[in-house]
Amino acid sequence: MQTGLRILVGALLLLGLALSAHYLTTSVNAPHEGGRRGSTPVTDAQVAFADQSGTETPTPMPSNTTRPSITSTPSRTLVPTATPVPTATPTPEVRPLRRRFEAQEDDIVTRVRPGVYHIKRVTNDPLRINVLLFDITAPEFDIRTALGEGWLSGRARTSYMVWQNDALAGVNGDLFSAAGVPEGFTMIDSRVAVAPKYRATFAWSKDRQPFIGYFTKNWTWDAAVVAPDGSRAPLTQVNWWCQEELICLYNDFARIAPARWGDVKVLLTPAGRVAQIVEGEQLFIDAGIQVLQGTGVGAEWLLENLEIDDRVTLDITTDPPLSDYEQGISGGPIILEKGRFVQDCFCTLRDCTLAEEEDLLCEDFTYDWKFQHYQWVQMPRTGIGYDKNKQTLIVAVVDGYQLGFSRGATQREFADLLREFGAYTAMELDGGGSTTMVLEDEIVNYPSDDTGERHVANALLFFWNDEPPPAPEFVPSDPLPRPALKPR
Repeated sequence: MQTGLRILVGALLLLGLALSAHYLTTSVNAPHEGGRRGSTPVTDAQVAFADQSGTETPTPMPSNTTRPSITSTPSRTLVPTATPVPTATPTPEVRPLRRRFEAQEDDIVTRVRPGVYHIKRVTNDPLRINVLLFDITAPEFDIRTALGEGWLSGRARTSYMVWQNDALAGVNGDLFSAAGVPEGFTMIDSRVAVAPKYRATFAWSKDRQPFIGYFTKNWTWDAAVVAPDGSRAPLTQVNWWCQEELICLYNDFARIAPARWGDVKVLLTPAGRVAQIVEGEQLFIDAGIQVLQGTGVGAEWLLENLEIDDRVTLDITTDPPLSDYEQGISGGPIILEKGRFVQDCFCTLRDCTLAEEEDLLCEDFTYDWKFQHYQWVQMPRTGIGYDKNKQTLIVAVVDGYQLGFSRGATQREFADLLREFGAYTAMELDGGGSTTMVLEDEIVNYPSDDTGERHVANALLFFWNDEPPPAPEFVPSDPLPRPALKPR
């Protein structure tokens, strides 16, 4: 009996050992089922990895007959991913022009064209104000600088230049000399009539963008005459009386290079070749012709370095490049930058002797002129500006010098007016008795001179049509191609 019992217990023990071994073998070889009790945890790297071609290759499982050694888990080779494309800067919304400004209750607002508004305002101060707003984004809109008769013929009325060019509107432009030559930069159809200096300038680019700023930080541009052998001499002025010891340029905007004792003149063809060299003589300038005039050492340089049929290069450097622009007109000073009023300093360029300041760069006006126009001075003013997104052009005039009728504005008041209508950047043009605004062949403001509208050197004209602005009604007696003077 006992013997039979021992045999039964032994058989049961053997059966239990056999079942235990089978269970362990099954557990080792069983696939991972996500946390099932008794299963062996398996990492992603043990399941699969990506090779260089991106194909997933199974990783062999460890054998149940050997104990896996402790090794580092193979890392996954990731498939390269595309670099995210930068998000484009959103284009500012172009709202209808009427929604870009708010008129005061008593303002007279006139829609002149779909993208042109005229606002007339009379205040109790009293001030008489006229503002023109133009939609820069409209393809029908355009801008042009104008000279009387299309050349430096002397002074002409703004209304005459508007009429002559068949413009919708216009305002007076730059300050000018007694001879009627603009004092600052003048560009017409990408051709330079007067070289830039460090004075505020409004320009209209070839891609129809407005600019207010400076093209140079000196009294004139950085330009040079380059001879065939590479010799260089500074080229200082264009169509202005040439100072001693310098070289200047005259082109068909002047029509004449005046006679001057002791000077040397070099006539250049439209291709830039030397056609004539004379001393002390007057030369007439047809379209496309340019004349270099040298005095003192400038005259000596021309005689020593240039000969008939030489090809001459005019090397012009400005910042920004003049070659990017079609129209330009100076005035000054800048009165709004980034939406804030700015006051130009009282030095003349870097000469701060009278202003008792140091290390300043100021616009190139004399101390006396600034004293008569800046800060507390109330006077007639003409100005131009544009909004932050360069969608709206703001042009304004304020009448003055007429007690009881219109007292005139200070610079800060005038800057505030331009900013009220959306200006982010703005500058003044010539003011005082020159201040004139013309709209549809009518003078809409009240010029202060006793004789009425003043004759001025140039004007800024505004057009609204489907055609480019017409050229001046000037036809030369011997038509030639345009002059070679074009910035690089």
